[in-house]
Amino acid sequence: MKINYKKILKLVTLLVTSLLIATVSAATYNMFMDATVGVTATELSFAENAPDFTTCGGTLSDSDQRVTFSTMNGKPGVEAIYNPVNIANGAVAAHDIELVLDSWTGAAQTNLYSITVTMYNGATPQGVSLVLYPTVEGTSVETSGTVNIAISGTWQVEWKVYWKGTAVPGTDTVDVALLLIVQG
Repeated sequence: MKINYKKILKLVTLLVTSLLIATVSAATYNMFMDATVGVTATELSFAENAPDFTTCGGTLSDSDQRVTFSTMNGKPGVEAIYNPVNIANGAVAAHDIELVLDSWTGAAQTNLYSITVTMYNGATPQGVSLVLYPTVEGTSVETSGTVNIAISGTWQVEWKVYWKGTAVPGTDTVDVALLLIVQG
């Protein structure tokens, strides 16, 4: 019987290679990450600005990190101006903030001219005014851009609501959700 050493050598090489691959790929290990997650105090908050806070049905919640207005109403053909809430920096450091449109239901509202939201430091506007237009009226401005609120600064937030004369009281409404982004 003739022994074919070439075939045996190929078979042995293949067997050794297979064992090496199996050994290397079977080497697995685990790594772990542990954390203790706590809570620190927030530095910026919303604060009531009387009397418009009450007039607009204002409610503060979530440790003054959320403000809701349930009765911010305008009149047909008249621009209504409200200053219902302040942004207060209770920190020992200045912060960059940005007011942005999160969502709104007014894009298809034909009886609305606009809603304008502006942040003020005293009488000085801060950043760009958010101007929300229904699609038929124009293009909305959806961010204030980044602005810096100083240590212990308190800014007012002004809302201008302008309904057309054809607006129907009790029927025409829009919902607006804004987001205040606080950096650093």
